[in-house]
Amino acid sequence: MSDQPWRFRGALAELDREGRAFLCRRDSARDPSVRERTRQIISQVRQGGDGALRALALELDGVRLDSLEVPRRLWGTALRELQPELRSALERAAANIARAHRAFVPRQAEVETEAGVRVGRRPDPLRRVGIYAPGGRASYPSSLLMAAVPARVAGVAEVIVCSPPRAIRHAVWGGARGRRDRPG
Repeated sequence: MSDQPWRFRGALAELDREGRAFLCRRDSARDPSVRERTRQIISQVRQGGDGALRALALELDGVRLDSLEVPRRLWGTALRELQPELRSALERAAANIARAHRAFVPRQAEVETEAGVRVGRRPDPLRRVGIYAPGGRASYPSSLLMAAVPARVAGVAEVIVCSPPRAIRHAVWGGARGRRDRPG
């Protein structure tokens, strides 16, 4: 028996049928109550819009929101309040993430498959993306950087970040480093 903590090792094709099925399963919630609650929340937001979001913030996060967006005046404050060592580490991480993703940006390609028949691929960036920056039990600015920075590298014009109120300082900072357009 291996002393490795992994259940599976090797290429996917080498696994038995059950192993492949286990690894490829995409259902994240085995508890039906989680799926049902998620369905209810999505329905509530679709029907109630911003009002539903405010109600859910009060219910789930215990906060009464004056706005769904962080005022721009707080962006600089959040940046200035970061410890210099943390800010430096996050700036370095953002630069490394950008460098890595620039190396893998899809390029336009075209090929003539036979006389007069051309097939091509054109990777057009999305105009706007939304990113969720987790912050329930802990804030992970790295999660935000790993979403916002690649979006910018890909050429996304507008990046909007949503984050629980307790995580907002890291979301504001990470968004500034990821050049996001709107925190929330």
